[in-house]
Amino acid sequence: MSTLSYSRWIFLLSLAALMFISLSEVESFSPIIKLDCCQNLSNRTFPRIKQCYEQKRLDCNIHAFIIKNHKGRLRCIDPKSEKLRNKIKKGELRCPPDISSPE
Repeated sequence: MSTLSYSRWIFLLSLAALMFISLSEVESFSPIIKLDCCQNLSNRTFPRIKQCYEQKRLDCNIHAFIIKNHKGRLRCIDPKSEKLRNKIKKGELRCPPDISSPE
């Protein structure tokens, strides 16, 4: 029966830690989140947008972009908003679809 050397134990522990950190980050950036349907739309965006989702769920009646600022505030933006469309077009902002299930 062979035993693992000290360097192999360090390698395996480092690999396990890296896998754990990677999995926790994947969950935090998941596009599957619980958002309420937008009822009112705005053309004003936040100066610093942290996250953006496109509302495309079947249970929501309005097509909108849901943006979240660095303080956690949410705003529903009209998809015709030139400012938002330009940011998406230039690649400054990515807005995956909100595919969360209705509650």
